[in-house]
Amino acid sequence: MTFDGTPAPLLWVQDAQINVVAPWSLTPGQNTQVCVSYNDVKTNCLTLPVVQTTPAVFMVDAQYAAALNQDGTYNSADNPAAPGSIVTVYATGLGPITPSEPDGSLIGLPLPANTLTFGVEAVAGLGPSGSVGIYTPFDVQYAGPASTLVAGVSQINFRIVPYISYAAIYVYMGANFSPGFSIHLAGQ
Repeated sequence: MTFDGTPAPLLWVQDAQINVVAPWSLTPGQNTQVCVSYNDVKTNCLTLPVVQTTPAVFMVDAQYAAALNQDGTYNSADNPAAPGSIVTVYATGLGPITPSEPDGSLIGLPLPANTLTFGVEAVAGLGPSGSVGIYTPFDVQYAGPASTLVAGVSQINFRIVPYISYAAIYVYMGANFSPGFSIHLAGQ
């Protein structure tokens, strides 16, 4: 897979899906040509706009984030997070980091930092016009590149505070919101 002719690091490939690391050299506001090749033959090319951020949290299904509880165990219906505890989610699309890292490199120590700020909040009553009913910000303990993972994956540790059980949780950067997600919370 290439972006404007430059090969991109592949993370996982199967016949119906390719997970790839977009190069840091892409310029927001411009278009890039993304091409898939098989046996050195281009099989499909798309021209796509480049944006600085498109936050998204890694998910286990269409509703729940791939999250870790404060003790490092996987968050699940059988192992929910305790109210007031810290939960970790992993995200992508949060923009550049400093210092910059080579495409496809693993994050080591000292940890670089995300250059843009973002937050995490629960939102209930998001209307069709985008009007918001009730929102609950979470206290973010750490937000930055995830150690030992590929550059471009961020780790977000946030403290769970009481919020409306039917609310969706979002990572946001200014007006850019991730798709909503849930975590399993004890007593909810």
